[in-house]
Amino acid sequence: MKKTFFFLATLAMLFVTTSCGGSKTNTAVAEETAEALTVDEILSNPDQYVDQTVTFEGVCSHLCKHGGRKAFIAGNADNMIIRCEAFPGMDAPFAGETVHKPLKVTGIFHEERIDEQYCQELERIEQERAYNINSEGGDVNPGESQSGCDTERAAQGQQNLTTLNERIADYRARIAQAKEKTGKDYISFYYVEATDYEILPE
Repeated sequence: MKKTFFFLATLAMLFVTTSCGGSKTNTAVAEETAEALTVDEILSNPDQYVDQTVTFEGVCSHLCKHGGRKAFIAGNADNMIIRCEAFPGMDAPFAGETVHKPLKVTGIFHEERIDEQYCQELERIEQERAYNINSEGGDVNPGESQSGCDTERAAQGQQNLTTLNERIADYRARIAQAKEKTGKDYISFYYVEATDYEILPE
C-alpha cells in the first residue's frame, strides 16, 4: 500500500524569493500550448491524475507563512482546494505577490493516503512534542492545541475542527465509512508537487 509520511512532522508541529510578476519561474517551464484544467475538474475525478503532470488554474487563496513553501489554489466550491508544494519540485518558494492572484500551476499530482497507521504516527509525534515541551517547564496536553491553518483544514473538509485530537477522530470516522462503503481502509487527499507557475492577468 502506498504510504505518505512526508507531511507528518509538519502536521503535528503546525497543529500548533523568487520574483514572479506574471512571468515563469526558472524551473522546468510548462509548454505554452498545455491546456489548463480547473481545480474543480481535477478534484471531481482525482484518481485519474495521480502521479501525472497536470496544468491547472485557480486563485491562490493562501500562502504558507513559512517561506512560501505551500500555496493553496482554490476552485469554485469552498472545499475545492489543491495544496501545492514548492519543494522539491521547484527550486524556489512561491512569491508573496501570488496571494489572491489567479495562477497557472504545473506539477505532479500526488495522492496522500490517511490510514490507521498514519493516525497512530501523528499521535506518537504529538506525544513526543508535548513531552519535550512539558519537560522544559511547559504545560500542554497532547493534541489539544490548535491544529493547522484554516485553509489547510478547509482543504481536508475539516474547517469546523481545530485541534489535532478532533482531526484524528475525524480521520478515523471517515476511514471507517470508506471501509464500509468501498472496502478501502484509508482515505485520500491530494496535492501537487509544483514544478512551475505563473501569475495570470486579472
